[in-house]
Amino acid sequence: MDVEISIRQITRDFQTYADADNYTEFELEKWAKRISDLRYSVEHPSKIEIVEDNKLSSTIYGIKIIEQNRQQQSLCTNSISETDSYTSEQSMELIPEYFVPMYGPCRLSEDKYVVAHLSYRAGLSQITGSNNYSSGKHSISFLIEKKGIKNVFIGIHSASNEASFPFDRSIYGWWNLDYVIINGEHEGGDDNLVIQTGDKITLTVDCDNLQIHFEHHRTRKICNIPIELNMCPFPWRILIRLLMPGDSIRIFN
Repeated sequence: MDVEISIRQITRDFQTYADADNYTEFELEKWAKRISDLRYSVEHPSKIEIVEDNKLSSTIYGIKIIEQNRQQQSLCTNSISETDSYTSEQSMELIPEYFVPMYGPCRLSEDKYVVAHLSYRAGLSQITGSNNYSSGKHSISFLIEKKGIKNVFIGIHSASNEASFPFDRSIYGWWNLDYVIINGEHEGGDDNLVIQTGDKITLTVDCDNLQIHFEHHRTRKICNIPIELNMCPFPWRILIRLLMPGDSIRIFN
């Protein structure tokens, strides 16, 4: 019954977008993933394992029930996706945003649209955004005005976790195209210096589909990360981390 409902829902959603002729690559990726997940759930249903505990001295044996949800394990191992396709700026909803310092040495300028690392030596400077995001799909464009030998972090975190530094498990985002942070920890990829001074980056915060997109315009690549709402509850805010003296990033509104 659940499979039938899922198939009907996917078909209805696809037909709605097709009739309106209003869908993007993100919607196509979402439908493909839903179909793949549905196929996996049919081919690999959850299993129940019963383990008898014979070590108990009582005449009543303990029984432990373990549910093995292979679909969830598969989703966790494939939580990062990347595509070479390019999404035009016209399809993105740009919204007003400006920087708000959190901690570390930094200087704001140009009506808080520009932030620069302000120190004579390397050290973490963390900056958040002015807006809270709990619904809808929002895009913020950045220009890397200056970057040293270390990368600049661009992503999100939960506004409700701002006091939890340095153990903020709500952080999701990118130090580089394939160097990502999920639940506050590094997962996959390496720290190659792909992002350079002068690069333009668009971060799309998709609250409705619980994911964020990182578009690197020079290489024409888009990377996606699904968000676990229990780890990163609403509202979300953008998060910037600068490491090197003179590092600077600008918001395009």
